[in-house]
Amino acid sequence: MKYKMGKLGKHIFMQKYSNINTVLPDTEAATKSNIFNMISKYDSLYLKPDEGTGGRGIYKITKTENGFVLRGGTTSRNYKTFDALYSSLHKFLYKNKYVVQQGIDLLKHDGRSFDIRVMVQKNRNGQLQTTGIIGRLAKPSKIVTNFHSGGTPLKIDTLLKSHLRGADRTNFIKKIKALGREASIVLGESYRRKKAFGVDIAIDSNMKPWILEINTGPDMSIFNSLKDKTMYRKILRYSRF
Repeated sequence: MKYKMGKLGKHIFMQKYSNINTVLPDTEAATKSNIFNMISKYDSLYLKPDEGTGGRGIYKITKTENGFVLRGGTTSRNYKTFDALYSSLHKFLYKNKYVVQQGIDLLKHDGRSFDIRVMVQKNRNGQLQTTGIIGRLAKPSKIVTNFHSGGTPLKIDTLLKSHLRGADRTNFIKKIKALGREASIVLGESYRRKKAFGVDIAIDSNMKPWILEINTGPDMSIFNSLKDKTMYRKILRYSRF
């Protein structure tokens, strides 16, 4: 039986590759000591189910001057101490396998955070190629950008307009596409039978890209939401190979 890796397993596997390990956010099993050590190091953290997609069950912890804020869905709660925060987390961490990930200060468009989905598929010859790239703009009150959690799909060019001009923007998009392909080649070493990968990439306020996670059964419907169907048609064509 083929071993199925969750988010942590994929992270540990990809960390061994020097070409991408510098763009992987710090990710650990969500134990009390790991959460404590990481919140001492970073301003914010994300708690994600080890397995699961669509942005469900994700929480964000943010450090504040007088404690911590825990956000999930559209609700937020304040805690004065780490122990108080953890006793609240313990309820769902106890039941489900979670990972804790370094929070990335996401780039914004119109005051809303966004990230990027890069679609990578095998061509006729079984080689991986980038076939699509799309931005996902978070709902004003949400901590996740996922399409199924109310995120708005937008052309990547639109989202980057206020951050980069002309050739700089074109080159940056090329770099993101190449990174998506590179990451898929790495993970493809473990998932040799998979024909498509959906790479979620965040860009921080210093314009550094980060690979948040890679889906091995990516949803193609988000690309169909764009007015221009060229990318979607290409993805469908490749999915037949």
